[in-house]
Amino acid sequence: MSTRQPETVYLLSSAPPERLDAAGWLQLNRQGWGIENGLHQRLDVTAQEDRSRVRHRNAVWVLGMFRRLGISLYMHWRGQHPKRSKATLRDFHDAMSLNHQRHAFHFVSAAKPTSPHPS
Repeated sequence: MSTRQPETVYLLSSAPPERLDAAGWLQLNRQGWGIENGLHQRLDVTAQEDRSRVRHRNAVWVLGMFRRLGISLYMHWRGQHPKRSKATLRDFHDAMSLNHQRHAFHFVSAAKPTSPHPS
């Protein structure tokens, strides 16, 4: 049976150390993991950003912006989806596929877009 050992955890923040108590710093740390589990997980798993072999600085930046735009459009689409908790990024990709190109162009160019819902 192993005993628990003290652990040192570092958190980088622009906030001065005296601004927050231990619970406040823990909350900041949890918020950081919320970002990792939300956007970054989608970028890593679905957009396969970590597997990208693009190395040119500008190309990496442009691809990153398009991936994030895709995630933003997905989140908007998901918010309007009738089964929001079941709607995946793969479902969004399928809805915006070549067969639904007209819907995709309308979705990104309309003043007040409505997203197509899969049947």
